Amino acid sequence: MSGKKSSVAERHSSQVLDLYERAMKALAKKDYDKAREILSGIIENHPQERDVIERARAYLALCDRAREKKAPRPKTFEELLNYGVFLHNRGEFQEALRYLNQAAEIHPKNEHVLYCLAAAAARSGDSVLALKSLRGAINANAASRAQARSDSDFDAIRDDEEFLALIHSQNA
Repeated sequence: MSGKKSSVAERHSSQVLDLYERAMKALAKKDYDKAREILSGIIENHPQERDVIERARAYLALCDRAREKKAPRPKTFEELLNYGVFLHNRGEFQEALRYLNQAAEIHPKNEHVLYCLAAAAARSGDSVLALKSLRGAINANAASRAQARSDSDFDAIRDDEEFLALIHSQNA
C-alpha cells in the first residue's frame, strides 16, 4: 500500500516539475502572461510542493515586475485622461485620481477632465475635491450640472448641501 502512495506522490511531483519547466520556457521567451498563468496554477493546485512553490512565487513576482515595466506610461493629456477614466471604470479611484490630476495640470480648465476628477474624487471619498472639481466643470460647461444630477458617481455626496446647490443653481 505504501508503495502505491509513493508512486502517486512521485507522479504528482513529476507533473509539478513538468509545469514548472513549461513556466521557465515561457519566461525564457518573455511570455510573462503564460508564465504567470502556469506559476499561479502551481501555487494554487500543488500546496504540498513547498520547494517548487517557493521558487514559483519568486518567479511570479518577476513576471509581475516585467509586466509593469512593459505597460506604457501615459504622458499626453489625452493618454492621462483616458487612462484615468479607464482606472475609474475599473473601480481604482485613488489611482484614477493620480492620472486625472496630472491631466488637470496640463489643462486645468478642461471640462471633461474636471468632471472626471470630480466623479473619481466623489467615489474615493474626497468630497472637497469632488465639489471643487465639479464647480470647475460646471463653470466650463453648464451641461455638466445636468449630467451630475443623475450620475451615480456622485451618490456619496448627493445629500451634501453644497452639491445640491451646485446642481440646482443656475450660477456655480
